[in-house]
Amino acid sequence: MLLSDLLCLLSSSILALVLWYQVRTDFQFERYMLILVPVAMCFIVVFFSIGLYPGLGIGPVEELRRLTIGSFFVVIGLAALSFYLGSAGTWSRAILGLSWFFITLSVPISRKIFRRLAVRSNAWGMPVVVIGEATNAGAVYRKLRRRPLAGFWPVLCLTADSIDHAAPFFKGKDTNKSLFKGIHIAIITLGQASLADAKNILLSKAHEFQRIIVMVDEQLIGPLWVTPLHLVEYLGLEVTHNLLNPLQKAVKRLFDLVLILLSVPFWIPFLVIVAVLIKLDSPGPVFYSQKRLGYDGKEIKIWKFRSMSLNADKDLERLLNQHPPSKLEWEQNFKLKRDPRVTRFGNFLRRTSLDEFPQIWNILWGEMSIIGPRPIVREEIPLYGKEFEIYKQVLPGLTGMWQISGRNDLPYRERVNLDVYYVQNWSIWLDIHILIHSVLTVLEGRGAY
Repeated sequence: MLLSDLLCLLSSSILALVLWYQVRTDFQFERYMLILVPVAMCFIVVFFSIGLYPGLGIGPVEELRRLTIGSFFVVIGLAALSFYLGSAGTWSRAILGLSWFFITLSVPISRKIFRRLAVRSNAWGMPVVVIGEATNAGAVYRKLRRRPLAGFWPVLCLTADSIDHAAPFFKGKDTNKSLFKGIHIAIITLGQASLADAKNILLSKAHEFQRIIVMVDEQLIGPLWVTPLHLVEYLGLEVTHNLLNPLQKAVKRLFDLVLILLSVPFWIPFLVIVAVLIKLDSPGPVFYSQKRLGYDGKEIKIWKFRSMSLNADKDLERLLNQHPPSKLEWEQNFKLKRDPRVTRFGNFLRRTSLDEFPQIWNILWGEMSIIGPRPIVREEIPLYGKEFEIYKQVLPGLTGMWQISGRNDLPYRERVNLDVYYVQNWSIWLDIHILIHSVLTVLEGRGAY
């Protein structure tokens, strides 16, 4: 991570210098080059102080938040220092601003690339032991093994019928030394165990590990808005629901409008080009509307580019009646992987998710948001079960959590879990994270049909 950040910091600063040199050739290019390394080290020191090395367990959204805020304050600090030293006139604010812009964009992406390369070369992650009840500990063990980018690599899993029955594992110092050799992190999953049982293990093992991570349960509570509180001599965990805060909702709405207005020069010509190509490909209207569920479960009419042939609804009914496997697939996912109704150009639109683009009008009218759970049809409510009450607390989105986590290849239950996670853990940083990954997912073209 240190190497990744250093390369990005230097290359971003050089790029800013080169670009500004095209505009102003009268500034001292060599003078700026001499201070690049000391300035980059200022960023490194701040990143180190906010826990970004190695940054295990903080998650991609929290990492994005820390990187953005940390780099911003470094730039502000450098500007303030130049004023204090009386050298403000010799510094270019444009270069500082450009450098910060490129750093903010490149550092998170570079970290993701470096992590993937490190995982492939077995150079990323720290060994951990997972301890707890068989069901919970086994599930955590398997999930961590499937997601090596998280940085916690389980090499040992100690399970028992109940966490207090795991006590025999901790008897005998000689056994412990060989069992936990080279492992400095323990993950304890409580499941249905009492806190008293967990406390006994924590007290008995506190001297064995440098870090002990306690997982209270399997609920999808995110790390960003859970704050530990000191309540007299007790520990309290405060969970903040941002989307119930009117100010935060206003910030999300402003975020939508600013992005749309800034992209006007792009999306208006794009709408015209796609409309012409649809007309050339197949007869019928350019747009297609469908009733979906919006905020508070109320019906809204969403718009799409038409990607199917005319009379597609009747063709679907006939197909499901004549082909039982397709009917089963439709009942499970409300989508068909090989849908014969899709046109040639419509196939491209669906693979790139560009057929959803006209929903920008729904966003402008306040019926949808850029980021959020995808709008569902009424028939899908039973698949959400009791989680539907959580789902309908927010505006549906153009893209969301499950679009960047596998798209249509995900089981429906997993899609529901991701929607619930988004609602309960929303932040502007989560929206930015989803937006960046949505672009990358569309470019990969996986899981779309």
